[in-house]
Amino acid sequence: MGEIVVKIPDRFKVDMSDLAKGVEEFVKLRLARDSMLGRLDELLKDSELTDEECIELGEMAKKGRFEKLKQMGFV
Repeated sequence: MGEIVVKIPDRFKVDMSDLAKGVEEFVKLRLARDSMLGRLDELLKDSELTDEECIELGEMAKKGRFEKLKQMGFV
C-alpha cells in the first residue's frame, strides 16, 4: 500500500484524525473517478461521435432534464 506524508507547520492546530479522514475520502473519490473514467474510455473507444456531437447531445439532455423538472414544479 502507498503512503503519503503531509507536513504541517507547528503553528497550525490540526486534528490529525480529521485530516486523515479527509485525505482518505479524497483519495477514495479520486480513485473511483479515475476508475470510472477508464471504464468509460473502454466502453466508448469505438464510438464514431465527434467531440462536438457529444457536447450537443449533453446540452440537449440537460435542456430536456430542465424542462422535466420545470413541469414537475421543482424549477
